[in-house]
Parts: sequence; C-alpha cells; structure tokens
Amino acid sequence: MNLESTLQLSLDFDSESPSAYRGDFCYLRNEPGFGIAKIEGAEGGKVQIFFPKANVRKTVSENSPHLKIIGSYPTPFLQSPGNPETLDLCRTAFELKLTHAYDKLSALSNSRTRLLPHQIESTYVVVNSLKPRFILADEVGLGKTIEAALVMKELIFRRGYKKVLIVAPSPLLVQWQQELKNKFNEDFEIVKRRNFLASGEKNWKNFKHVITSVDFIKNPKYAEEILKTKWDIVIFDEAHRLRRDYHKVTRAYLFAEKIAKKCECLLLLTATPFRGKLEELFYLVHLIDSNLLGPYNTFVNDYVIGGKTDLKEKISKVLLRRRKVEVGGFTKRFAKTVKIELSPTERQFYDETTEYVRREYNLAMRTQNRAVGFVMIVFQKLLDSSVFALLSALSKRKFMLENRLHHLKSIEKRLEDWDFDETEGVEDFVSDLEESAPTDLANLRRELLSLNRLILLGKKIKEDRKSQKLKETIAKLKKEGHPKFIIFTQFRSTQDFLAASLSDYKVTLFHGSLSADAKEDAITEFRKSSEILICTEAGGEGRNLQFANVLFNYDLPWSPLKIEQRIGRIHRFGQKDNVFIFNFASKETVAERVLEVLSNKIRLFEESIGNSDELLGAIEDELDFHSSFMKFVTGNKKLGEIEEEIDQRIRIAKKGFEKLGSLVTPKLIDFNLEDYYKTTLQERAYTNSHLEDFFVRYTESFGKEIGLAIRNDAPHLYTLEGPKYKGKKATFDSERALSDDSLEFLAFGHPLIDEAVLCFLKDKKGWRSGFYRSGGDLVYFVFMVEFRFSLDRKEIFTVAVDRKTGKVSVSEDLPDSVRQSLVSGPEDFPFSDFEVQFVAACEALDGALQDRKRELHEQTKDLFLKEEYKIRTSNQNTLRQLEEKLMRQEAAFKWEGKPEKKSAMNRTKNEIQKVKEDFEIELRKVKVGKEIQHRFELFQVYFPLSKSSFPAGHS
Repeated sequence: MNLESTLQLSLDFDSESPSAYRGDFCYLRNEPGFGIAKIEGAEGGKVQIFFPKANVRKTVSENSPHLKIIGSYPTPFLQSPGNPETLDLCRTAFELKLTHAYDKLSALSNSRTRLLPHQIESTYVVVNSLKPRFILADEVGLGKTIEAALVMKELIFRRGYKKVLIVAPSPLLVQWQQELKNKFNEDFEIVKRRNFLASGEKNWKNFKHVITSVDFIKNPKYAEEILKTKWDIVIFDEAHRLRRDYHKVTRAYLFAEKIAKKCECLLLLTATPFRGKLEELFYLVHLIDSNLLGPYNTFVNDYVIGGKTDLKEKISKVLLRRRKVEVGGFTKRFAKTVKIELSPTERQFYDETTEYVRREYNLAMRTQNRAVGFVMIVFQKLLDSSVFALLSALSKRKFMLENRLHHLKSIEKRLEDWDFDETEGVEDFVSDLEESAPTDLANLRRELLSLNRLILLGKKIKEDRKSQKLKETIAKLKKEGHPKFIIFTQFRSTQDFLAASLSDYKVTLFHGSLSADAKEDAITEFRKSSEILICTEAGGEGRNLQFANVLFNYDLPWSPLKIEQRIGRIHRFGQKDNVFIFNFASKETVAERVLEVLSNKIRLFEESIGNSDELLGAIEDELDFHSSFMKFVTGNKKLGEIEEEIDQRIRIAKKGFEKLGSLVTPKLIDFNLEDYYKTTLQERAYTNSHLEDFFVRYTESFGKEIGLAIRNDAPHLYTLEGPKYKGKKATFDSERALSDDSLEFLAFGHPLIDEAVLCFLKDKKGWRSGFYRSGGDLVYFVFMVEFRFSLDRKEIFTVAVDRKTGKVSVSEDLPDSVRQSLVSGPEDFPFSDFEVQFVAACEALDGALQDRKRELHEQTKDLFLKEEYKIRTSNQNTLRQLEEKLMRQEAAFKWEGKPEKKSAMNRTKNEIQKVKEDFEIELRKVKVGKEIQHRFELFQVYFPLSKSSFPAGHS
C-alpha cells in the first residue's frame, strides 16, 4: 500500500494479498500480549511482522486464519497538517452524509412534497426490511408514486443503490420524470425506441436512472437488452398490467419475472393487486418473493381448493394497502347538475337528430353493419356535446355520401379493436368512414335527405343555450373569487368551439394530439397564467391538477370510471380547497338520462363499498355501457332494464371488493405525523439548516476552485452564480421550495450538494491531521467504520488517547470543545510517540466494534431467521411435490415399462437435484448475509496544541 493510502481494516488475507500491505498494521488473534503488529514484509507465502509493544518479530503464514490486517496510518497525516476550516468541513460532510443515510427517513427533509402519514409509514416499513421488495397497493389518489420515490431515495442513501429502472404506462412517463426531478432532485432519462439504440455519450446504458414504458419492454428485442444491465431498483407502475394466470402469460409478465431475479429492490404499484382470482395474486406475489407462497400447486391446494386461513397474514409481509376511508384528509366534493332548457329550434334539431340516429342504428343492427352502428353512437354523443361539433360531423358525412355511392369494403378489421371511450379525433374518423355508407341507392338518397334537413336546422342555431350557461356560470364563479377552471369534453371539435366561445379568458387546450413536451407546456401554462383549461379525455389520465378546484363536465362519457378519473385530477391529496363539479346536461335528452343513471349508481356504489375507482373499472370491463345506452336511445331497452344491469354488476363488484378486503385489509394507521417529525428531528443531529451552513462555508472556501458563488438574499434564500446556475434562485427551505417550483431546492440529491459532499469523500479533501488549543494531552483519532453484511451501514467513531497516562476511550462524537478550538499548528509534526498512540487507538476501537457488531446482530437476527424459515418451508413443499411426482412416474414405469417413462423420471430427478442446489445457494446467501464483518479507516487525527507542544521558536 502506498503512502497516500488510508486504513483498510479487517480485510482477510484470502481476499487481499498481504504483500500489498508492507508498512501496514495487522492483528494476530492467537498472540495474547502482542495484539497489534506491523507488517515488515511478505514473500513466498510468509509474512514478517513486528510487535511494537513487545519489541518482537515473527514470521507467520499469510493463510493463517488468525491473521487480520488492521491498516496503516498515511504518512501525509504527519507531514502536512490540514487547514482547520477544511478539516471541520470534511468531518461535517461525513456526518451529514451518514445522518441522511441512516437516521429515520432522511428523505423527509430532502423532498419537495408534503408527505402524509401513510406514505411515511409505508416507506419506513420497506426500507427497514431485509429485502426491499413490496407491492404498494394503496387506493387510487393516495400517492403511490410519492411512496415509491421516497423508498428509492432512502435506499440510494442507505445502501448506495445507483441504477434505477421505472416502467410505467406511456402517457405517464413525462409526469414521472418531472415529479422525480421537481420533488426529489433526481434526474431520469426517458428511454424510447428513438434513443434506445443511440451511440456515444447518450447511449441508454450510460444512464443511471431510466424511465420506460410497459409497451416498450414487452418487445423481446428491447427487453433482452435491458435485462443485460444490472439494476438495483426496479419499479413497475400500474403493475396489474403484469397479471397472469395459469393458462395465460403476457410478455410484460415474462419481462418482470426475469428482471425480478436480477434486482435488489422491486416495487409493484397497483390499486388492484387482483380482481377476485387468487392465482392472479399468487403470480404477482411470486415476482416479489418466490418463496413466500411456495410452489403454485401447493398454493392452489392450500388456498384455492383447501381452507387454509393464513394467506392474509402471509401476503401482509410484502403487500401494503391503504384506503381513502382510513387515511382521510380529503377536502369535500360538491357535485351539481346543471340542466339546460333547450330553445325551440334546438329542441327540434335534437329530436330530429335523435330520430335519425335511432333509425340508422336499428337498420345497422339488422344488417349487421358495425360501421354504421359505430357512426351513430358517435353522432349521439356529439349531439349531447355541442350542436356545432355535430353539425361539422354531419356536413362531412354528407360530403362523403355524395361522393361515395358504391365500392363498399369490410370494416371489421378497422373496428374490432376500437375503444368506444377513445374519442380523440373520432369525428374525422367517422366522417371519412366510407364503409359506413348505405349499401343501396335508395337508402343512400334517404340518408342524404335526412342530413340536408338536419344541417339546415342546425345552421339556424347561432348560439346554443349550453355554452351560454357555461359562460354565465364561469363569470359568476369568477366574481366569487375562483381563479381557475377545468372544462372536460370528449371531442376536439367541441374543444375548439368552446375555446372560441371563451375568447374573453386566457384559455389553454390539452388533448391527445399534442406532443409530450407540448402537453407539459400546456399544464405549466395553465398553472402559471391561464384561467381555463379545456381538456379532452387525455387530460383525465394520471394528471395532477389539484391547483384548480372547479371542474365542468361539459359533456358526459357513458362510463362511471371516466367521470371518476376526470374528478380525480383535482380531488386528490394536495387539494387545499373543497372541489366543485358542474355536470352539464340538456333537459329531456339522453345525456340527462345517462347522468341520472350514472350519478345514482356511483352514489350507490360509494354507500355500499366505498369510493373505489378501480372497481368502477371492473364494472365497466363486464358491462358494455355503449350498447346499453344505445338500446335505450333506439327504444329497444327501457331505462329500468339498464339500471338493473348496472345493479347486478355492482353486486358482483362488491363481492370482489370484499374478497380483496378480506385478504389485504390495511391495519389502522397508528401514526401521528407531527409527533414523528418532532421525534426524528430530535434524533437527527443534522437537519437542512446544518446542510445550509455547510454549503455556504464550502462555497466560501472552494467557490473559486469549482466556479460557483452563492449570495444570501434573505433567510434561507440565495442566488447562485456560476456557469450552470447564472442568477438562479435557490433555497434550503422545503416549505418555500414546495410553494415555488422555480426555486432550486438545495438538499441531498441536488447535484451541487452531492458534489460538495463527494469532494470530501472521494477526493480526500480534509483527510489530514489537525490541531486544537488545549491544556490537556488527549489525541483524538477519527475513524470511519463500515459494517458489511446484508444491511450494510457506516458509522463514525472517535478514539481519545491520553499521551501521558495511555488511557483510551471510544465514543461516536468528537467533542464540540475540540471542533470549536481548531487552529493552525506547526508544519513539522511535534510528537514522536504517534505510532504507539495509533496502535492503542486501533486496539481499543477493534474491541468496541465487537460490542457494536453484537448489538447489530441482536437488532437484525429475527429478520434473517424469518428469511431462513421461509426458504426452508418453500423448499420442503417443492421437494415434496417433486418426490411424489417421481414416485408416480416410477410406479408407471414398473407397470408399463415404456422408455419414455424412464426419461420422464430422469427429468424429475434432475429437477429435484436443481431444487436442492438452489436451496443451498439461497440458504448460504442468508447465512453469509447475517455475518457482520467490519472495516475501518482513519481520516482525521486531532492533536492538543499547548506551549509545551510547539517546537522551539514556534508560537
């Protein structure tokens, strides 16, 4: 080891060559009275060591199990004393890093978000587990994204994880990226096809933090490439998309299964871990922990066929769920139905259009023309949206029919995958749908006559009553002090119409045709300056718009889930005000009937089993609302029959919900957020105020060197000056950062803070000796100790050695009196007995660490015992099944004597052997993981400086 090296303690010779440690110190366990020894040479498998205390030299084998290397003191410690300010900054950097890595939930002070009790509690459970692999199954709107980010942040601090992969639905990639940057100071790269195969510096393999989509990783071509990288943390959002059962395996699940075996931390985020089928739950849990529920056949026999009752207890070890009813904290929601009286002209237009839709839809159903049926559903929805949207669609259809009298094609292929709730751009699609033209001249002429009549009526309507009512309502709310409004419509044409009608206001449009960047710009514009945001259904998916509290459903989707998704954009955590929803519907129209049915059923659903958006989705999966409501429009079904259909689905959904609740009912939250903050603040020796003080001092000392200056403008508010941060405002105050997105939030995770701390940890700034004014004779040795096992941790220990008496004491802190009296000392090292003191410090520390290791062992042994038990139980179940299978095969072979039976027996025997080998490997990992090894290295020494300490002529 060269002179610049620092201590490497407790390194066994079987992993490090002793010849590299000439001049280092070692420890010989079986030589009482000798203890610490100095390595003088090593060759030919022999190590020559010198014991300073006994003045004895010995030669021992480098493979001696009793020989451990303790380390060396670097010569620069004695040759060039450090600057007092640099020494203190260095130690502070270590203390800040460690307190944020191992104190209770350091991310509390590092996140630009208002954390909630259930999020903190869940995070604490995950990060303190032996294996941070969980299903986070909170209900919709309870902040699973925040929980996952908190876990990620904590594990980066605590366990040094670096490579993170997040897999989410495509529409949410940018939102994930922005929330992680804005709230957690973490930069993530979105990887798609276009940048996946890029070369050079931007190659995706160089990114430590990656976000990609479920659809992207389903492609085996890309999945296999991603699997070649070792990821520390993998997060799946909307993890129910990974569902599988015994008969059907999706590509997404296969990818998840492969990557689950290669990552340390796995988080599956889903509000619906299963919808009643227990095997779905089995396969999801299997990704998290393949041993927890044992093999599939055992699970089926125990829980699907059999009557075992401990499933809830088992899965609670890896599944965390909170419901809104337990969590509380939501503002109130007030919904109002605004019914509009149509003008005589509007009524005539509405009635005649509905008759046209009814006639054409019934004809289409009789002739099995799906294209016409599809067009009529869209026309009916357009009619309930806006006159002008429908008028445009009718005119386009008229033009198409006039130019299309024959040449009909099959439309089955184009329609079979169409989602009737996907209304983005559907007006143009149906208008150009030539396959929907009538198949004979008579019907074609009849429909053209109807269209001419309807278009003539529609053009008489110069301004409709519904848009008038909207403007009146917004004006009234504006006077009452409401600054922002969100309007939802299903159609782009209605969106354009409304934008023109509301031209007196600052309006922003949001729709699915915008690029990802344009969508983010639209949300930013609405938050900062716009008064009205007009959204198509694309705005109802995953967006956080709680900075507004008034929402208009200008037209209504025929789906309770879609309505809840819209409302969920503003009625969620973070919403400070009560929420007001206005549902618009014209009197005596289909829209009014749909609103009545859906409102009543959603209310019934909430009263019976609680507001649960995901189970509204379950109802929708089973019930075709579009077919039901069109049968009502066309007179083929009464409203009462539709209500009975929905009631039946609610009863089925209720059973599924009860099954889910019986298995994953959350524990009541025994958690007081205010108390938690107070307690952990007391436990933390260092907070963001200490980080602020450190960073300001750091820039004063090293600002010129790193090209950064910082100017204090107000308490906790600064201006940054440098190449990357020209005039950028920054704060250390999380509350201020939360209220102003434009501020740089300086906390761990921000590049400036991380670089400041790492320069001391990696570049060895401040790894020197120092001097303090004292009338005593205590020398303080400061060591960094690393405890290496499955739950690695680092701690600082300080050893005080009295130069006169030889008395030694070990503590975790350097006394404040020493830190506060640091001074510049003599350039020449003034002590001749340093080596003896160093040896005494190492011996005392090594003894103290044995006690600390026993404490850590006691604190963690239950975790390892439970893991061992789980592995043994799973292995026994698997082996029992395979051995029973082998017995049946052997009996069949004896009875039939067929060669293929013997081959099957051999395959089973090989499988048994593989299971036994895997069991030994897993068990060995746990046993090795609980054995705590320690290393420690010296990075600072503080010497007392009094008049007697100075060389002659030095003051």
